[in-house]
Amino acid sequence: MKTLRSLALSFLMSGLMSGLVLLANCPARAQKPSTADLLVLNNVTVVDVRTGKLQPDQTVVLERNRIYSVGPSKSAKYPRNADSVNCKGGYLIPGLWDMHVHLAFGDWFPDAKDISLPLFIANGVTSVRDMGSDLDVVEDWRNEIEAGRMIGPRIFTSGPMLDGPKPRFPSSIAIATPEDGRRAVDNLKERGADFIKLQSLIPREAVPAIAEEAKKQELAFEGHVPDAMRASEMSEAGMKSFEHLIGIFEGSSPAEEDFLKGGKTEGKFLATFDEARAASLAALLARNHTWQCPTLVWERGGNLLDVSDFSADTRVKYVPAPWKSKTWKRFTDEITQGYGSDDLATRKKFVEKELELVRMLHKAGVEFLAGTDTPAGVHIFPGFSLHEELQRFVAAGFTPLEALQTATLNPARFFGMQEQLGTIEEGKLADLVLLSANPLEDISNTQKVAGVFVNGRYFYHAEIEKMLTGVESAARRHP
Repeated sequence: MKTLRSLALSFLMSGLMSGLVLLANCPARAQKPSTADLLVLNNVTVVDVRTGKLQPDQTVVLERNRIYSVGPSKSAKYPRNADSVNCKGGYLIPGLWDMHVHLAFGDWFPDAKDISLPLFIANGVTSVRDMGSDLDVVEDWRNEIEAGRMIGPRIFTSGPMLDGPKPRFPSSIAIATPEDGRRAVDNLKERGADFIKLQSLIPREAVPAIAEEAKKQELAFEGHVPDAMRASEMSEAGMKSFEHLIGIFEGSSPAEEDFLKGGKTEGKFLATFDEARAASLAALLARNHTWQCPTLVWERGGNLLDVSDFSADTRVKYVPAPWKSKTWKRFTDEITQGYGSDDLATRKKFVEKELELVRMLHKAGVEFLAGTDTPAGVHIFPGFSLHEELQRFVAAGFTPLEALQTATLNPARFFGMQEQLGTIEEGKLADLVLLSANPLEDISNTQKVAGVFVNGRYFYHAEIEKMLTGVESAARRHP
């Protein structure tokens, strides 16, 4: 038996990587699996993200890209000549999800394929929800990943976002009329988008047409509550998720009608916040199962940008110069000229109020997803920032288990994939993360990644370090 510390040597010598190929489908288990198709993880503590129960001394047997069995190590049965690793001291969790990313965003993130995709894997993020990208590019990446020719997470994508007549961002479709909205939905359905992403500037008269056509095409619509719409209206219309808490503060204020016409500021949100209205809206969102993806780390970063010291942030070495000099500057300008125009004391108070609001919504039964908006922000990093987001949920009053659920069980439920992903159980896809410390004791332990499984392919610690070195080299290619 090998120790967790000797994973690199173990797998290099066993030639495991040649046998663990990314496969899209798992063959029927009508007969005993071939020993060559197995990987056995012994003496690992399995984290049950449904109940929070820790199951120590478990043996998890993987057959290609599926979990073949899970059970006590002392009674586990498997061919003794199968590749086996002693994971004593390790904690096994389901693969993590980042439920708000942008992968191919016009010319804003050059070399994202060599930067974002490996950074997700290195941080245990095995699935992402892409909330606005160039569809053809992302579909090519997805096909390459599924075929095992490229390293990256599972991708669920909206393709380009639907926005107003003059979109603010790349990877967007201009919507001026109801007909534009219907046409866009039909086109995205035909091109293979998984859902529809709404942006803020869609005209009020076009929103019902988009919702109706999305339902007709059996596509969920998700994203921003349009500026011209109430959060309650979008929830009742069947919008599946709200991003960034947009619409929530508006709907918690007696000035909501005025906010629909413009002039929203965080100071006004705070001054007019009404607890009773907020509670009523929370009850509606819970009843309609309108999920929330609040991107709390992005919100904090944007609001406190002018007083944040990033000089010691070593993660910058993974960021190409154009991301910093062009894209980060764009967001800095938007933040300072837009919602970040309130004074610092107001912005600090608003950041705390967001946590308080998330706590209230959570207690009311509203369902949450972990997302970061990476890399569309300043010092928001693919993979790394997802761990920060989980810490922000804990700061909002979630238990470590509840925070972990926002990036494991809840995304699987959101996509109706709980039979395949989200927990560690027999028959499910082998998207897993091996940690060297207990995440239920301290949520920051999700950062202590010892190994990552993506669709059955294992990346041990030395490979992850090599992956990060490759990203650093790719980032330096741009002057």
